[in-house]
Amino acid sequence: MTENAPNRIDAPNRMDAPNRLDSPNRIHALNRIAELVRDRPGQAQLHVLHHGAPILDLSVRCRPDTPFLLWSTGKPFTAMAVHQLAERGRLDLDAPIAEHWPEYGRAGKESATPRHALTHSTGAPLSTRHVVGDALIMHDWDRSVRAAAAATAKREPGRSSAYHILSQGFILGELLQRVTGIPLAEYLSTRILAPAGLHDTSLGLPPARWESRADLQSATAPRTPFPDRLKVARFAQKTVRTAAIPAATVHSTARDVARFFQLLLNGGTLDGVTVFKPETVRSARNPARFPTTGGGTHRDPIIGHAVRWAHGFQLGWGEQPIQTAKPFGVTAGEEVFGHNGSNYCNAWADPDHGLVFAYLSGYMAPRGPALAWQTELSDLVRTAVSGDGELTAAGAAEPGSSS
Repeated sequence: MTENAPNRIDAPNRMDAPNRLDSPNRIHALNRIAELVRDRPGQAQLHVLHHGAPILDLSVRCRPDTPFLLWSTGKPFTAMAVHQLAERGRLDLDAPIAEHWPEYGRAGKESATPRHALTHSTGAPLSTRHVVGDALIMHDWDRSVRAAAAATAKREPGRSSAYHILSQGFILGELLQRVTGIPLAEYLSTRILAPAGLHDTSLGLPPARWESRADLQSATAPRTPFPDRLKVARFAQKTVRTAAIPAATVHSTARDVARFFQLLLNGGTLDGVTVFKPETVRSARNPARFPTTGGGTHRDPIIGHAVRWAHGFQLGWGEQPIQTAKPFGVTAGEEVFGHNGSNYCNAWADPDHGLVFAYLSGYMAPRGPALAWQTELSDLVRTAVSGDGELTAAGAAEPGSSS
């Protein structure tokens, strides 16, 4: 369903999926989800696949090909590029980063590996002393890379995770460039995006598409807090949105993001084209393990709540009794993998339900309500394709924020 499409959803074409979606209850549930998305302020896109077939395709106040800023939802693209290098024997995920980037191997980071960067456990999550410092230089690749190399590790690499908000992208991106000699944006375009058929995705917004971009809009009731309004203002700048900031400025559409996650859910092959080997995707989805926290259920010191990490992805919590942010839904099993983007964008794949979900928004609500919205929307979609399709009240999101 796009902005020019009818307001009702018909039964999907694919009727051989395990959970048939032609029942009146399920069609009603999907229409109710569409209404909720349309009623929310701002531009948005939602694309949901069930066993590879689209069951929701919404473009609200924008076109289906309008490019949205993905925030951290774009992090998995660079992560999978690094996994691809490992698959091809060009990089050892467990060898020191300094083998390829000598300047990085100092200040306690001598033993830090690509695996540590993928799991946010290099020990140096901030390149400067504060995320604001990182944000002030993020549009400048060389300054950001120098800062990441000079950063002092606060803990031994691999001991525990601390969210690398911006630094992860520069660490992995510079590592890839040192190994290949190819700019990260070019590598992504030629080795991953084009083969996967992601024609509306890029690292940094192409200047030619500036006028067609999705706008960033701060909420007024309740009002977006001042620090987040500053973030919105910073990312609204053309010098930032067009820059190659791997952890933040991938631009895409919900259709492209969903296609990327369907590729991963399929084990790396889509429409007869293999981009990753199945074992590469399995490796990327494997839960991270840390000596001090096991599966990573500690409170992240950067974002203030626990996150289950894979190697480039966030994971669902399943039945684990923990109070934390759950943007993939309180109903998300432990095999669900994806990435939240500052509670504004969200994408995940659910192997148990054969679901792929991609929601992109330019509406910057306060973090608490924004997270609650992401959690509710994820749960409603999962409920719509399981059980009898009746929409029940989704579990309330726990206080916190997620990126």
